[in-house]
Amino acid sequence: MKIVFPFYPTMKKKILSKYIKTLDYSLFYKAYKRYVVDINNKIPNIVYFNKVEKPKVSIIIPVHNQYSFTMKCLFSVKQNTILKNYEIIIVDDCSTDETSSIENNVHNVKIIRNKTNKGFLLNCNYAVQQAKGEYIYLLNNDTYILPSAIDKLVEVLSFDKNVAAVGSKLVYPNGKLQGAGSVVMKNGTVYSIGHLENPFDEKYNSLQEVDYCCGASLMIRKDIWDSLGGFDELFVPAYFEETDLCLRIKKLGYKVVYQPESEVVHYTSQSYSENSFNQMKINHKKFKKKWNMH
Repeated sequence: MKIVFPFYPTMKKKILSKYIKTLDYSLFYKAYKRYVVDINNKIPNIVYFNKVEKPKVSIIIPVHNQYSFTMKCLFSVKQNTILKNYEIIIVDDCSTDETSSIENNVHNVKIIRNKTNKGFLLNCNYAVQQAKGEYIYLLNNDTYILPSAIDKLVEVLSFDKNVAAVGSKLVYPNGKLQGAGSVVMKNGTVYSIGHLENPFDEKYNSLQEVDYCCGASLMIRKDIWDSLGGFDELFVPAYFEETDLCLRIKKLGYKVVYQPESEVVHYTSQSYSENSFNQMKINHKKFKKKWNMH
């Protein structure tokens, strides 16, 4: 198996040079996991962003509690994004923790407060209506952006006008791959490419078209989003909305692309419950019915 290393110089200096000569990928893998833990511990109390009037990218972050994850996410965006021309829109879905006063610790961020709980899908749809960017970047708050992750998504959309949506390589905090894009089978079965595999494997490190990318880190052209009316409210409150959206994008004749150089650590489902699992099953049935999949 060939191993590729799309990471940035700091990672190569700290880990790559130490282990690559021995070709001991297990040691490298363990070192990678320690490195991810290290970067997540460096979280300040206050995060300052630039004030931008005409952003290229609108970063949409729906939140419900999980204040510490949100702050880690915001810090990673600030520290690891070269592009400065972006805005951040946080949709607070009736949080009861420190999120209710997050504006005291985060500056130059637009915050939308819901009076009633709306769920992920409606939060995204409403926030995009307030967005000014050419590109919409949907980002879960339980993520940590690795260096240039956002910039690499922007590069794809800027280079190829036929690409309407582009997603990241998602990695679990234990170092295993969550997904390198996703596939929809003819019978409606969906799966994440490379799930739990080695994220450095060559086959997960090439730019390629996919059926859809996870909405935890997904960038979309705003004009295409608007033309499609955003997420289909059939899937309220959440699950399968990004799958459906990406298929609608492809139906228009545009591409959905996986960008391996955009790497994001995803903690996944911090508020996951049995209700979430049941909702997922309900929406999967809706999805298959809508797309006539059996």
